[in-house]
Amino acid sequence: MNTTNGTLYGIGLGPGDPDLLTLKAVKVLQNADLICVPNSKGQSSTALEIVRPHLSPKASTLAMGFSMSPDVETRRAARRENAELIQEHLRKGQNVAFLTLGDPMLYSTYSYILDYLPTEFQVETVPGIYSFSAISSLLSTPLVKGDDKLAVICSFDEAAKTIMQSAEAVVCMKVSAYHQELFNYLSGQTDYQFTLMTDAGKPSQKCYTDISILQEKVPYFSTAILLKNANEEQCLK
Repeated sequence: MNTTNGTLYGIGLGPGDPDLLTLKAVKVLQNADLICVPNSKGQSSTALEIVRPHLSPKASTLAMGFSMSPDVETRRAARRENAELIQEHLRKGQNVAFLTLGDPMLYSTYSYILDYLPTEFQVETVPGIYSFSAISSLLSTPLVKGDDKLAVICSFDEAAKTIMQSAEAVVCMKVSAYHQELFNYLSGQTDYQFTLMTDAGKPSQKCYTDISILQEKVPYFSTAILLKNANEEQCLK
């Protein structure tokens, strides 16, 4: 490992509430030379709003586009290009902070950067609060107790249905991509307490307990939580 290189930091920002940024994340941000921000689905503006008060006046920002093309090679090429750009800054001795909403190790573009980063570079990952952890806290509703099983899905197919049936609690991330399919499935179920929250922790936060909301186009920053055999519905007003 080359000690003259800078360090890449993956920074988890949590769900969107600036107060949920960790002390460790703040310390890293204050000393970062370059701030890399994935530029998609409004993530860039949200991420910068959260971190801006903690950045050094000398820090530069760099928006990074990540292709959403259905073509695998196109997506890989964009990831490789971004990783190579980060390497250029690391070789100059700059410390680079790569921002991710939520946690860097859960459905994050940061994980793709790591795939293309040679081992000569030092990497440190700072965890962030999961959206579903924040939501359960906002609702004062535990996700699981005792021996309950928790499942996390980000797409909806037969495999997801099988997983859901074996868990007492199901977190549906990226639900905007399969909201209609989830509605169709839940329409035939009676043992789930349903909660969908959009923009958790932000002023625009909204909470729904009626599955009919899934018939509409839901915002990108939406997470659904299904609790099996729950006693009582709870939702922030």
